[in-house]
Amino acid sequence: MELYDVDEFWKFDLRVGLVKRAEKLKRTRKLIKLDVDFGGEERTVITGIADQYSPEELEGKKFVFVLNLKPKKLSGVESQGMLIVAETEDGKVYLLPVPEEVPVGTRVW
Repeated sequence: MELYDVDEFWKFDLRVGLVKRAEKLKRTRKLIKLDVDFGGEERTVITGIADQYSPEELEGKKFVFVLNLKPKKLSGVESQGMLIVAETEDGKVYLLPVPEEVPVGTRVW
């Protein structure tokens, strides 16, 4: 395992976001488009978990996202962040919901 200085970790902007809308992208097997509220700012985030979760399981829930990644186009849609999940060695993905009382936009560290 490679070790990093803690200053490297602080470069990432991790925030709590509320998934307002979620929809499976047509002609893809794994991609879901999320419209996420970060408190005063809404972003589109594409996540590749549609083979294990439906859009309905994401809508209305809070999760942690990385916001300061370079935008990336996936299936023609620009993703402006990344959903943080847990994944086992065999590829099982687990959502990491944020408690309801945590405000949208809260910084995570």
